[in-house]
Amino acid sequence: MIITISRQFGSGGRELGKRLADLLGYDYYDKEIIEAIAKNKKMDKDYVEKSLSSAYLKNIPVSFGRTIVPMYSNASTDLMVEERKIIEEIATQGKDFVIVGRNADVILESYSPFNIFVCATMDARIDRCLSHMREGESSDRKAMEKSIKKIDKARIRTRTIVTEREWGDATSYHAVINTTGYDIKMLSQIACNFIKELNK
Repeated sequence: MIITISRQFGSGGRELGKRLADLLGYDYYDKEIIEAIAKNKKMDKDYVEKSLSSAYLKNIPVSFGRTIVPMYSNASTDLMVEERKIIEEIATQGKDFVIVGRNADVILESYSPFNIFVCATMDARIDRCLSHMREGESSDRKAMEKSIKKIDKARIRTRTIVTEREWGDATSYHAVINTTGYDIKMLSQIACNFIKELNK
């Protein structure tokens, strides 16, 4: 079984995905995709991550999403092609896995994945992000909210490139988990139990 995790920034989707993979005994993919792209392209992984998540994608037309082939000599376009290639290669191995982000729910649609969207209120997301700040980093709530909105906007933009479906639209996912006010460890166990029931 393939489980995809899409999430609002700061909602705890990455933690939920990792915990879920551990509970189920599934392989887990997140930053590993970036590392694989960087290795294949002989690029710095920080550059790869920034390119795939930034506004560099704004020059790629929406029609690009249907075929995912290079239409411009654009570094971000090439990286998106490589990202899709790696995700599809993982799926062809036939193993159970959880993958976070990367629009994997759309890329792997033919494999009938179980798609989860993780969300939370803005206050909860700000609190979570601030709790993970390193010592000496700014703890300004307004600045953090601005950063969160900027990252979500980039994800929305990328989504329009890959598919016509709206990012965060509940009808595009099999389950929507609102982490606001709940312990993610507990939510992960609930999701694990639900998925085990599905697989009976």
